[in-house]
Amino acid sequence: MQAGTQSKEKSGWAWQKSLPLLGVSMGILLIIGPFMAGLVRSLLLWVADDPQVSLANYAWLFTDRRIQTAAINSLICGTGAMSISLVLGTSLAWIVSRTNVPGREIFKTLNLIPFFFSPYVGAIGWIFLVAPYSGLMQTTTATLFGGPVEGPNIYSLAGVIWILSLFYTPYVYLFVISPLQRMDAAFEDAARVHGAGFWTTVRLITLPLLQPGLLSAALIVFVTSAGLFDVPLALTATKGIRTMPTEVFALVRYPSDLGRAAAFGIFITAVTVALTLWQRAHLAKRRYEIVSGKGYKPRVIELRRSGKIIALTIEIIFLLTSVVLPVLALILVALSPLWTGKFNPANATLANFNYVLFEYSLTRQAIMNSLFLAVTGATIGVMISGLQSYYLVRVRSVFKSFVDALLALPLGIPGIVLSLFFLIFAIRTPLYGTLAILLIAYIARFFPFATRTITAMLSAIHPELEESARANGASWGQTMRMILLPLLRPALIAAWIMLFIIFIRELGASILLYASGTETISIAMLLLSENSVGYVAALALIQLVLLLIGFSLFRLTRAPVVQ
Repeated sequence: MQAGTQSKEKSGWAWQKSLPLLGVSMGILLIIGPFMAGLVRSLLLWVADDPQVSLANYAWLFTDRRIQTAAINSLICGTGAMSISLVLGTSLAWIVSRTNVPGREIFKTLNLIPFFFSPYVGAIGWIFLVAPYSGLMQTTTATLFGGPVEGPNIYSLAGVIWILSLFYTPYVYLFVISPLQRMDAAFEDAARVHGAGFWTTVRLITLPLLQPGLLSAALIVFVTSAGLFDVPLALTATKGIRTMPTEVFALVRYPSDLGRAAAFGIFITAVTVALTLWQRAHLAKRRYEIVSGKGYKPRVIELRRSGKIIALTIEIIFLLTSVVLPVLALILVALSPLWTGKFNPANATLANFNYVLFEYSLTRQAIMNSLFLAVTGATIGVMISGLQSYYLVRVRSVFKSFVDALLALPLGIPGIVLSLFFLIFAIRTPLYGTLAILLIAYIARFFPFATRTITAMLSAIHPELEESARANGASWGQTMRMILLPLLRPALIAAWIMLFIIFIRELGASILLYASGTETISIAMLLLSENSVGYVAALALIQLVLLLIGFSLFRLTRAPVVQ
């Protein structure tokens, strides 16, 4: 009897170690495998069909003027989007967490909506709003003022920065709102007691205490916005304005040069890793204590009437520009048989929706492909992430910090760069041109989101609950099934829905890997843009409906978006 119990305990211990390690190993392979394929390809130079090891592709990076221009433009876009998003995101977080603005609980949720929307769809919506001669705003103001009115040029770096800022503001908002809600007001009170004014207190007390969140948000926004493929493709690629992601795309298209594209991708990845390591080292040297040992209540600032009006104006303008106006433009275009910049209710039709849903086989297949990738990918991603979270929280290992940092790397790698690495990895295998390679790329790109969501809740569950079950004779498997998984269910559901939403809208990780029959919704919109803007708008709204359903379900879980 005792021998059987010991054997059972050894078996449970083996599963407790091996399963989480399997999840970690799979995550690392998903990162290292395609990266090594890209690295090897970047070091190969073909001379008379004979591959030779060479640094010529990297030398080309620093001598080609196109690449230099693309890098400068991406730097401008990333810096501009980061700067605007930091100001706007911090302002929105401060308004809903520290003031008595009317409806602040509603605004807390509404401010998150752009986080779940597709930036590509947002860019399309803004094209319909302000495109020269055919934009809704242009034609409306021309009618009101009796002639054409010069509007902002959306097909420019400024247009890219504007769209990126709108859709990355929620990233900053998410990083800042939690520290603001938990910050002890005694720190700010002490500054005011010593004569500091409001802005002095903000500059010397509040912002320094928010530095970890602000620095993390700034890094993520800079890296992801500078490497985002969707918005530059929609706004500037056709105007000859180069950025790093569109240049990678151009290098892969016919005539393709995978060696130079891989070198460019490795360079971008190296910069991302360097910035991440710098951020970790910078924060590790400092202490940030925003919660004191005494009981406290976060102070709500009582705004005067003028302050409430200003705060409400900021909230309304943000929601109008990021959600309401672009979605309204999409609806009007989708309901128009032929878009000329003006909407005529008498001619409204559902023909565009009928075409993309029932008549055009490519869009029907694209919707089914996206749903398959989202459901299957989210399921597999959550399973892998759950095992990784258990390793990071419950398993004792000296390598835990290193593994945590390694598993987080995909968050900063642009989707099109990861897509390039997987293309090189799969190009001579049966995976090439299949939904399977898209599925693998999606999981590799976004599983860290799920890992962080699950890890946050697992860290809050005391291991004594599992120890009590084991002490009463339960095996490790029974403990997981009866104790831990039920407690983790909200986080698992939230992580699944988040991955589902991200996979439905993804474009960058798909653009180099799709083939005929494996198109996704985002790819189909890109292909339809050559035919009819009405079809594009209709398909974009179908995608938005799926995203809104996912967003609503996610909010029901009450899980935070960023851990």
